[in-house]
Amino acid sequence: MVLKIMFFTSPTCSWCPYLIDVLKRILENTEHLELEIFDVAEDIEKAEEYDIVAIPTIILPNNQRIIGAADEAFIQEQLDFFMNLGQS
Repeated sequence: MVLKIMFFTSPTCSWCPYLIDVLKRILENTEHLELEIFDVAEDIEKAEEYDIVAIPTIILPNNQRIIGAADEAFIQEQLDFFMNLGQS
């Protein structure tokens, strides 16, 4: 089963290109996770469905949100924690 990480971006988001690269790099080495990218300017319904109020927003499969700029180590730590939850 493939789980999805959702990333909400906008054309004016200065951190978003960096975070997209970080997420893609992390997911290269992670099985069962897939990245979905949504531009809130184009996909307003999806942004409203998930109550997106700030950009960038990352939503992990457990519905945990990382809002705003985050470094690669923090994102990796959150994903590792999520992935290890199912192995207890």
